[in-house]
Amino acid sequence: MHEYALMEEVVKSLLAKLAEPGVAAEGAEMEVVLKVGALAIHSAAATRQAYEVLVKGTKLENSRLNLIVEPVTLACPNCGFTGPLPEGAVDPHEQLPLAPCPQCGTLAPVTGSRGVESIELVID
Repeated sequence: MHEYALMEEVVKSLLAKLAEPGVAAEGAEMEVVLKVGALAIHSAAATRQAYEVLVKGTKLENSRLNLIVEPVTLACPNCGFTGPLPEGAVDPHEQLPLAPCPQCGTLAPVTGSRGVESIELVID
């Protein structure tokens, strides 16, 4: 359900863009490049499925979705480690998620990966 609500807003935004004067998309191949944070979605497959359902019967029906999921990152105040964490290292439901540092084990707050980072509509 979470993915569906997110994709509903994305598709709504894209259809509004396609309705603007001067945006010619009739018969063109379209690719939607969507970059989201790992904590914004629970399942890439569910996100893709929601997109496919929502674009049926619209100008985006034959478009391709290029979904890029940005990983959760951690910056350890103890040892200085900075980097991405593996999938599932953080509960996406936590408001202020913490994770153990992969190098020293210190609990540290994670950053990024909460929402839609960018939406690009490529029309060929």
